Amino acid sequence: MGSYVIKRIVGLVPILFGISVLVFTILHLVPGDPASIMLGTNATPEAIAALRTRMGLDEPLITQYLSWLGGLVKGDFGVSVHTGEEILPQILKRFSITLQLTLFAVLIGWTIAIPLGILSAIRVHSKTDIVVRIATLLGISVPNFAVGTLLLLVLSLYFGWFPPIDVVSFWEDPGEALQVFLLPAVTMGIVIAAGVLRMTRSAFLETMEKDFIRTARAKGNSMWTVVFGHALRNSSIPIVTIAGMQIGYLLGGSVIVEQLFSIPGLGQYVLEGIYQRDYPVVQGGVLFVALVFVLVNLLIDIIYTWIDPRIKY
Repeated sequence: MGSYVIKRIVGLVPILFGISVLVFTILHLVPGDPASIMLGTNATPEAIAALRTRMGLDEPLITQYLSWLGGLVKGDFGVSVHTGEEILPQILKRFSITLQLTLFAVLIGWTIAIPLGILSAIRVHSKTDIVVRIATLLGISVPNFAVGTLLLLVLSLYFGWFPPIDVVSFWEDPGEALQVFLLPAVTMGIVIAAGVLRMTRSAFLETMEKDFIRTARAKGNSMWTVVFGHALRNSSIPIVTIAGMQIGYLLGGSVIVEQLFSIPGLGQYVLEGIYQRDYPVVQGGVLFVALVFVLVNLLIDIIYTWIDPRIKY
């Protein structure tokens, strides 16, 4: 396992290098001059040229890329051309907010999805199963921004409640943080629950038809003993797979939800960088997201061996 983890970590280098090249190239192909956008339409050509020189935009693309890459090797993500702030501290600060939101959303989604998925599987074709399948289809079909908008409208129009704007960490004030993150977490949790519920039901239906399940039931074990003692662990790998992918996407920044609820997370930070043509912010943010996503996938692969010891790397 140790050698496998080391190989995977070493394998991150060409992946991140390829992503850095792709992101850098695409950003510089986007129409629009960052210097002109920052200075406005009334700026003189001399002022624009001076700003381009200060930002290094007048240098060849290969020189700009190598300069940025050299900073990355040293742990320097650069400086925002719009605010003048160092990018890495801002990314870590915003990521901590996104991480809290993601964990809260995952907790809500899994709490809903796994019990209902198991119940739907063991009562297949019953009224409960039909209701759960319809709810799952709705959860997958409705986009999260629509769910969030409906929640905001209902709570504000009929109950007169608006979520707080100022973000507070769970470590500082759990009660205030709960009010801030509740609606966006529910919005994301509903989408998470739909995917995990569907996979849980499918995995359990397949497992419940196995011979060892029939043997366990033939020995007189109760249904819940069979489910939690035998079927749950053997059904977990596909559930963990889809759950891990969802966590990776959410940690990358749920841009729409963060924008809708004014959550200053990583997704909103990168989106602001795109609007402002802030190349270093977008490049550093996307590269950090890629790193997080790959590390989450590595963690999921390690969890596989704990779920099923027969898996060897």
